[in-house]
Amino acid sequence: MHGHIHGTYVSAYRGRLYPTKAAVRELLDLGLRLEDCVRILEDGYAPRKRKKGTVERWLDRGKKTYNVVAARSCDALGEGIWLVIHVGCFTRHRLRLRRKHGEER
Repeated sequence: MHGHIHGTYVSAYRGRLYPTKAAVRELLDLGLRLEDCVRILEDGYAPRKRKKGTVERWLDRGKKTYNVVAARSCDALGEGIWLVIHVGCFTRHRLRLRRKHGEER
């Protein structure tokens, strides 16, 4: 999941996907590409319900969890697109890992 951002258009997640300026900064900070966002959105799980037209997906990789938030929008021509509004990464704590795998302390 490392590399640089190549362009701003990936047509794999329910149409077109574009990052906001804030999301581009987050992608660069994490060393991710827009294609990584597509993979997280397609293969990840929903940790909580978001408002209509907004999706959040998490994807676990080792001890880290990557998360992406995308919202429906439209471009200048009125065509439907998805905007990546947040990209993040955090380390899961040991206790949560144990609970996730059914272990008790």
